Amino acid sequence: MDASTLRAIHRYGAIVSLVATVAGAIGFAVNGANSALGLFFGFLGPLCGFYFGGAVLYEKPRYHILSEELLRGVAWYFGSLVGWSVVVTSSAAVPVTPATAFGLPVLTALGLTVAMIAIRRRTGLDLKVETRDGQLLIAILGGVVGGFLALYLVLAAGYSPWLLALYAIGTIAGAAFWDRRWRRRGVAS
Repeated sequence: MDASTLRAIHRYGAIVSLVATVAGAIGFAVNGANSALGLFFGFLGPLCGFYFGGAVLYEKPRYHILSEELLRGVAWYFGSLVGWSVVVTSSAAVPVTPATAFGLPVLTALGLTVAMIAIRRRTGLDLKVETRDGQLLIAILGGVVGGFLALYLVLAAGYSPWLLALYAIGTIAGAAFWDRRWRRRGVAS
């Protein structure tokens, strides 16, 4: 398989992922929450959207950060699916619907992807795990996992909602501390 064939697969994959997402939404609208078509396409549409969207933009230098973060969005999407699945199935406060099963993970992964793009554009850091700058990526991952844990403790285990507020304050303080330390280090912004 040559490079042009692979590029064509990526382009068509990006289009098909949009069609799959729409097909999943239609499947849920027509057949209800237990639609096999909706479940299949509701999962694969966004997953392929992150992958193929990033792959299409990968060879364009202007969109380098966007393409890398869309590809990383596959991991954010998987983690969001796992995190929201645990929270939704363990809590009576959040109903199990197609919107919570697929909508919340997609919005979470999309939000994290946009946040990572903004962080990379603001700081100029590469955020590869194997680099020194990748420590921020590990901290963000820890913040996301901690956020799901705090949400689980409040919604499923019955802890006080103040735990979420405390977690948010701690996360913001940690980000401010990192930002101050990063600026002192003299990294160009």
